[in-house]
Order: sequence, then C-alpha cells, then structure tokens
Amino acid sequence: MYSMADLAKSRSVDLATRINLTLTKTGHLLGWYPAISLLARLVAYVSILAFMLIIVLIIVRYMTYSEEEGNEVEIRAAETDQLLPRKALSLLFSYGTCNKDLESGNCSTGGGGGGGGKNSSSEELYDGKICVICYDEERNCFYVPCGHCATCYVCAQRIFNSENKVCPVCRRFIGKIRKLFAP
Repeated sequence: MYSMADLAKSRSVDLATRINLTLTKTGHLLGWYPAISLLARLVAYVSILAFMLIIVLIIVRYMTYSEEEGNEVEIRAAETDQLLPRKALSLLFSYGTCNKDLESGNCSTGGGGGGGGKNSSSEELYDGKICVICYDEERNCFYVPCGHCATCYVCAQRIFNSENKVCPVCRRFIGKIRKLFAP
C-alpha cells in the first residue's frame, strides 16, 4: 500500500508549490497570476465607471446651464391675477346669438351687418357658450370631480338635486357644483 507521499512523488506533484504562492520549479510567478489579473480587471472597471460618471455629470450640467440661460420669458403670476386673459373674457361676456334692438325688435349681430343676424344657437352650443340642457342661459358652472362645464347653474342644481347626480357629459357621479365667476 502506498502512502500519500509516495503518491505525490509518483505523480510529480510538489505540494509545497501548490500551497505557497512563490516561484514554481520553472521560475515563473504562476501563483500570483490570478491575483494580479483580478486587480487589473478591478482597476479597469473602476476607471471606466468613473469616466462614464464624469460624462453623465457634464451632460447634466450642460442641460441645466442651457435651461437657465434660455430665451424664455418668465411669467410670474400673482394670486390676484385673472385666470382668463382679457380677450377670453370679452368673448365670454358676448353671450347671445343676436343683440335685440328694443325699439324695433329686430335681431342684429355685433359685427354691424345690416340685414338680420343669423340665429346660430347650434354654433354657440358647439363653441361652449350656452347650456346644453335649457339652451337659454350661458354655461357658468362646472362639476366636481370631472370638471365638465356644460350647463348653467340652475340646470346644474336641478341635476345635482335629482336621484342620479351624474354629469350629463361623462355620466360620472357629481360630488359638488362650483359656479364660475368672471369679473
């Protein structure tokens, strides 16, 4: 029966060189090769990562720098500023398809045309000026939470006090009704 030492000698395996990370029989640093290779890879990975991080930071800095010095005009709004511009307010208060002349009873448009104005209630309905329920009043309220503005306040109260309490546009449950106030 052979001992372990005899087996090692017969296979020409030098146990001392396998455990020790020094020079082998041929004089090469084979034991240190995995450690040096790992260290070289680690240095390469860290340097590539640092290079990519620097490029990303330069890009972000350039983007924020260009946003700060843009040609945009900054508009500051105060709490007391109007929500609608003046032009929209003038269109909002030009309610009605025609202006009736009280003396003659004729209907004339605001454009100053001579002949009787056209009755464009369907056009105003699509423009969002008159109530979709009664077709008499202007739209002056909206429903919460959907935000639709399709009816006058009287019709909205009538819908809200009914059993359904649903928006006439989207059929969503109405929580509240808010009246629109324009100065």
